Amino acid sequence: MISPHLDDAVLSAGGAIARWTTEGEHVVVASVYTKGPPLDRIAPAMRQFANYTKRCAEDADACGSLRADVLRLDQIERAFRPPYLTGWSFFTTPSARDGFATLAQVTRAIDAATRGLTPTRVLVPFGIGNHVDHVEAMLAAIDVAIGRGWLDRVWFYEDFYALSRTMRRAHPVASRRTWTVRHSPLAKARRLAVILRTIAAARRGPAVDALWPAVLRTAEWKLELVDVRDFEDRKLAAIERYPSQTKAFGGFAGIARAVRSYHERWDGAEPFWVPVL
Repeated sequence: MISPHLDDAVLSAGGAIARWTTEGEHVVVASVYTKGPPLDRIAPAMRQFANYTKRCAEDADACGSLRADVLRLDQIERAFRPPYLTGWSFFTTPSARDGFATLAQVTRAIDAATRGLTPTRVLVPFGIGNHVDHVEAMLAAIDVAIGRGWLDRVWFYEDFYALSRTMRRAHPVASRRTWTVRHSPLAKARRLAVILRTIAAARRGPAVDALWPAVLRTAEWKLELVDVRDFEDRKLAAIERYPSQTKAFGGFAGIARAVRSYHERWDGAEPFWVPVL
């Protein structure tokens, strides 16, 4: 599973991970952006996100609770590469693939980390929300999957930002399944709703399919639902192990309410989108 940051895999697919490992599958979470500059070079307001010693420990604890192995690809996320980003500009993606400054480097890192593996499925973020790191990790993973002949094994998972009706409606595939404002998973998580509403308004860049290879732009899409009703509590307990990150989204309590509601929208499941080639 390709996880852009050190919490994305658990936030998006922690229930499925718990189910699969319980059923005897070997799950490896490969986190891409796991390294940064010295903390004294980072603005104080951003240091909780750049403290990778703490973040890696949180992630090891969370993934360990789900019995998943971890890999660190030690790339530097866009927020901590000069020129440094400010405000909500993390959610601005380049207009073309050549605008992603470290795409080739991330692709090589994923390729090296997956060499010798024969996965039954490869989980990749869907790029919902236009976070530049999520989109770059998605494109790199797609390139590796095509090179390995694994594209038919790729399952795209919905980024955490898919909780936002606005952001999922802007996605070329996730927009096929949305909900009314009244039934939004954010209805009972007001602080998180405000944060995601702000992000949705700040997003800039093309729809992700403009960056996809032609084989994906012309694909049909199948929805795979993994029942996580018996594993929801384990997922939430794992999410709670990321205190440095949950604060940024308004606190764990609101995230838990939103995640439970999100699962309800899928009849107790986590959704994955599979291209039919």
